[in-house]
Amino acid sequence: METKLSLRFWRVALWGALTFLLFSISFWHFFGASIAVQVGKKEAIFSVPPNPFLPSIVSGVLALLFVMLGMAALWWLQSGRKPVPLRYPFASHKGNAESSVRLLLLVFLLAICSSLPTTSRLNTCRACLWTANQAHEKFKCFPPEGFYHFSDGSGVHAGMYAIGSKGLNKFGFDKFALEDVHANRTRFGWPFRTITLDVVPRESEWHLVFETFWFANNLFFSFLGWLCIQPVFGARKWLFRFNKSVGKSGQPAGTVSDTDS
Repeated sequence: METKLSLRFWRVALWGALTFLLFSISFWHFFGASIAVQVGKKEAIFSVPPNPFLPSIVSGVLALLFVMLGMAALWWLQSGRKPVPLRYPFASHKGNAESSVRLLLLVFLLAICSSLPTTSRLNTCRACLWTANQAHEKFKCFPPEGFYHFSDGSGVHAGMYAIGSKGLNKFGFDKFALEDVHANRTRFGWPFRTITLDVVPRESEWHLVFETFWFANNLFFSFLGWLCIQPVFGARKWLFRFNKSVGKSGQPAGTVSDTDS
């Protein structure tokens, strides 16, 4: 029984790892594509700050779909050579139905955690924002086009803003870069990375960084949490079956055999 539970755990763990990997790749692709679309508008006034909710839902559906297709393909290969009366249905073959429910729980957890932000408020100059500082240093000033999108050693940077000709102050510094802004900072969890988004309300302005620092709000810890509760599900199922078998094997007390009468 212990060996059987161990094999089921590793089977669920492997399918879960594949689901997590597919979700990560899909989320990176679709969220990056949504940012490119936003920047491609080139008009900050029409821009809406990027939101990972829709990319996380699409990524979760695709990841679960590909994993279910993989499970169905293995079931077909393993049961295709057996006679029809000896074939197991897909749902009961090696606990496919139970594994599917657990993988659905994993996808739901990843989608929710990737869209669940932690928000804080900042009051500082525009160039002092960590999300915008790299763009300001790279271009020596904020690009006059009103947007930027590039990658460097610290991650992927993108932003949109309505820039005007504010000129220089008396010390020769850019007034727009040193202008005080009230920004709402949001940090999203992403596998192996962290996404930091600063939004300036009422200004149609946002700055975003895909950070290389991966400990903040990381979805990998959500996957580890899901993995840790799998033995609990297996032990609970085994305990339920054990109690059920003990109940069936017990005999009522006080019975008298016919030979004693």
